[in-house]
Amino acid sequence: MELLVVTSILGLLMALLVPAVQSAREAARRTGCQNNLRQMGLALHQFEIAHRSFPPGRDAHRKRHHSWATAVLPHLDQAGVFQKYEHDQPWNHKTNIPVIKSHVPVFRCPSAVKNWSGKTDYGGNFGTTLTGLEPGFSSGLGWEAGVLLVVRMPYGSTFRKRPVKIADIRDGTSNTIIVVEDADREAREGGRWGDGHNGVAHDNGPVNNSPSNEIHSRHPGGAFVLMADGSVQFVTETMDLNVLGSLCTRSGGEVTEF
Repeated sequence: MELLVVTSILGLLMALLVPAVQSAREAARRTGCQNNLRQMGLALHQFEIAHRSFPPGRDAHRKRHHSWATAVLPHLDQAGVFQKYEHDQPWNHKTNIPVIKSHVPVFRCPSAVKNWSGKTDYGGNFGTTLTGLEPGFSSGLGWEAGVLLVVRMPYGSTFRKRPVKIADIRDGTSNTIIVVEDADREAREGGRWGDGHNGVAHDNGPVNNSPSNEIHSRHPGGAFVLMADGSVQFVTETMDLNVLGSLCTRSGGEVTEF
């Protein structure tokens, strides 16, 4: 009888401790993810000070498709990786493949579950169609409404020629997303930091609806996003889609606050 009582007590303690341990681990992972985004925010602002604009989300000049993440490597204490990268070649040229497979810890969310070389769990904000904009990368379309944009596309005059400056963010930097979590999206969908397609246009449903180029995390209840002023916010799965769309555009004229 005493053995049964002791066993029952131990079982009860385990039932109480396991959720508490899991909760503590997730709290630590959330803090790590927030810190990653803060470091990216500092790097992006240092780049903006040096170049008077944010980097292109994808620089398509001569079809090289360089990533914004590659551009900020020197500001993330990754100058060695940056110097190995051949900027005169496409991002996926044979000389760049070993470089973009490098593990850069700041691009990895601790709560993510998948793993491959050169992985990123974050993407630059291209924009959205949630506010009624048509899909596309041309001027005035949904995927040109964000901050880290595709520039110098070689397909006509309607494509953006220069990256976004702080002055272009007319909705306010504290109300505009610049980088989002997109944890565990596939490598072929921009899930490597060196891939110029490392950007996200949130068009379909709520947060955490899909890891396929949408705002998505492994955190319960929502995902972290980096605002253009360098602050980190948590957008919830229940956030109104009009509000979410407004946060993804830089100059839609919406009045939106957290």
